[in-house]
Formats: sequence, C-alpha cells, structure tokens
Amino acid sequence: MEVPPDPSHTERLVALLRGHAVTQLVAAAARFRIPDVLAEDALPVADIGARTGIPVPALDRYLPALAGLDIVQREPDGTYRVAPLGRLLRCEPGSLYGQALMAGNEYYGAWQELDHALLTGESAFHARHGCGLWEMTARKPDLAVAFARTMRWNSNRVLSDVLALHDFTDARLVVDLGAGDATLLCGVLARYPGVRGLAVEQGSMAARAAATVEEAGLNQRCGVQTGDIRRTVPSGGDVYILKSVIHNWPDEAATDILRNVRDAMPAGSRLLLVENAHDGTDPEAALRDLAMMVLFGSRDRTPAEYCALLTRAGFAASTPRRSSSGMCLIPATADKP
Repeated sequence: MEVPPDPSHTERLVALLRGHAVTQLVAAAARFRIPDVLAEDALPVADIGARTGIPVPALDRYLPALAGLDIVQREPDGTYRVAPLGRLLRCEPGSLYGQALMAGNEYYGAWQELDHALLTGESAFHARHGCGLWEMTARKPDLAVAFARTMRWNSNRVLSDVLALHDFTDARLVVDLGAGDATLLCGVLARYPGVRGLAVEQGSMAARAAATVEEAGLNQRCGVQTGDIRRTVPSGGDVYILKSVIHNWPDEAATDILRNVRDAMPAGSRLLLVENAHDGTDPEAALRDLAMMVLFGSRDRTPAEYCALLTRAGFAASTPRRSSSGMCLIPATADKP
C-alpha cells in the first residue's frame, strides 16, 4: 500500500520550485529601485507608482508579495515602507543591489543551462549567452557596474578576516591581482598607512578600481594597472593577493595563472591565496561550487586541493588559515631554485 506523501515535504518542495519566482520578485524590486524610493519614509501606493513607473493596479498585486518576502512592510494606513531586508537592496556601496540585478538577469539565464554544465563540465553562462562573464562585462557597462558592486560586497565581507589572518606590517608594496573594485586592497592600506598598493584588473573593472581608490583618498599610495594576469603579472611586490580568483578557473588555467605570479615574484615575496575553501560536506559550499561550474566551468576546492595547485605551480604553501566565517587564506612563497 502506497504511503501518502508527508504534507510538510510537499510544502517544502513547492517552496523550492517557486525559487525562480522569488528571484525575479526580488530582482524587480532592485531594478525599479523600490527600496530607494522608500528610503526616507512610508509612501502610499500611488506615490510609489509615480516614482517607479509601475501602474497602481500592478503594485497592488506586487507589493503584498514583496511584503511576504520581508522586502517591504505594509503599514495599517495602507502605505508601504522598506523592511530591513529591503535596505540591503538599495543602490549604495556595500549593498546587494548589484548581485540582485545579475541574479535576475545574466545569472538567471545561465542557471537555465545547468543541464549543459552537468553533462559537459563547461560554463553554462557561456552556453546561454555565447560569451564568458568577463567578455560580457567588457561589452555591457551596466553589467560591469553591477558586478563591481557585487565584488565590493564580497570584499567587505572578508576584509576583517584577511586583516586578522595576516600581518602586513613588513610589506612595502601589496599587489592585488584581479582586484575587483579594489575594496580589499584599500581596506589593507587604510589599516597599514606605511604600505603602498597596486590593483591589477581588466578593462572596465580597472576603471571601477580607480574610482574606489580615489573615493578612499589613496591615489598617492595606490596605483591601478590594466592587465590580464593570464598573460603577465607585474613584478616588484612584497605581497601578492589572489582573492576569489583561482576558483574562477579550471585546474590547467588556474595553474598557468599561479605560474605567472610565481615568475613575477621577487625573492622573499609572498602570495596570499584567499578563497572560500570547503571540506566537501557543507551544503552551502556545494551550492557555491555549482555556481562556479555554471558561471565559469570551474570549481571551488578544498584547502588541500588549493595547496596542490600551488605546489604544481612551483610554490611552497604554508598551512592554510581558516576564519570563523569559513574563509581560507593560504600563504605561499615562490619555491625558486
């Protein structure tokens, strides 16, 4: 006799299958800047419509759904104000605004090609869009801005961990390779006023890094260099940082990048490899790993696997250091003859 399904299991599965709708509900809130519209005070629906361009009848159906997701909250008088989760979607530094935009557009489409990635190991993003993420950011300035915002959020999230796990006191020049918008590097320089920095990024991302350096008032101590670390790496640094870079690449390409870094490093310099390394059992880590496959055809790795890559590229890796948040920092020196 067949056992009827547990109602709680059915409800949970239905909730999971609605994930596509939830993503678009949240992304639309960011696209229409609803949290920014409600930044100061609660507003009636008509005012929200006037400021977003969404007709009132549609808002009457949409805003209750956002309230159910805790993005906005409805007041007893029928007005709406932004809720704590919604504040994280404001178009401002350190928010998740950029991530929401990409989750509802380019990333959303890439995940529709998950089957392709599972069967081939190749980038689902490329299969969907006909080019890689880096190429697309070069073609679409709006995407580059959204991606830079996401990188700023990621860097702010790990900055305190990096500063706690490594002492930069003896460094003269810190070179951040694949620096994103240079938030991490600027945070290091702010903590260590005697240190100079160089941020290395490609194309439009280099311009975002330059803007962050200027915003932080560090132009006299920090340069920005446009370059592709897959081809060449600037020499002369005391400390090189690769944060959330190697996980974007399959083993062969990742090893080539590490070898470029090793060849550029002067005697006595150090590499800091910073990644969300996993132990193979955490479900959240498994989802991040799949995201790497979908976006880049690459993978997250365990600390031992990152150390093996470093060894293959000619580095001597030290014991990985883990933060309470799970971030992993692996110091390495160039094992040159």
